[in-house]
Amino acid sequence: MSSMSDFSNPWLLRHTKLEGISLMDHLYNRLNGIYPNKFRSNFRDKQAIEDWKQAWAEAFDEEGVSPTDVAMGIKNCRRMFDWPPSLPEFLRACRPQLEPETAFFQAVRGMQARVRGEMGEWSHPAIYYAAISIGQFDLLNQAYTQLEQRWHKVLGDQLAKGQWPEIPPPRLALSSPQDREQGRREGQRRVRDLAQVISGDNNKDPRVWANRILAHPQERSLAVLKMAKAALGKE
Repeated sequence: MSSMSDFSNPWLLRHTKLEGISLMDHLYNRLNGIYPNKFRSNFRDKQAIEDWKQAWAEAFDEEGVSPTDVAMGIKNCRRMFDWPPSLPEFLRACRPQLEPETAFFQAVRGMQARVRGEMGEWSHPAIYYAAISIGQFDLLNQAYTQLEQRWHKVLGDQLAKGQWPEIPPPRLALSSPQDREQGRREGQRRVRDLAQVISGDNNKDPRVWANRILAHPQERSLAVLKMAKAALGKE
């Protein structure tokens, strides 16, 4: 007997192209074919199969999984799992690009492209908005190991939203408060460096301030270090 959810969940509707069975019936048959006996042995009776179809169909609907995603999941199951996958495992197989580490490096490449004025390639909008949440500066200047916990959280938060605005073109790309503050601090540091080089040293041997600067290079900007090296004839 069909439940009310059967008529609202597209995964439970019967399709003439599938000889009158639902997408979930089709998935059951495919998994049963990939894992003969192993998959079928998970179900003690027909009700257990119905419970499986309902639970997976609800998850697919809530997660916005598409038939294309499921086709990818079926293909990946053959190389990823020796035994029939659980629901979380199958969802990961459907969207391997949303695995946190994979998504992180896609975000880095995407942000690098946007710095060049390009859209970047984003397999899912949640990755873009997670990248914006982290901030361009941190994303492009810190390693995955440094950002791993933050990235897991912001990506999970984005995926939980279920819907996202369209990704804007680069000129409209969102900048985070962290990016703006980092840029402001870097600008102030360069101004201080240049002022320190110019003030008080005009009448002295340029090698004096140059050596002083190079003695503590970690405190100076690249522009000032270059000036100091030039004064000593090192560039």
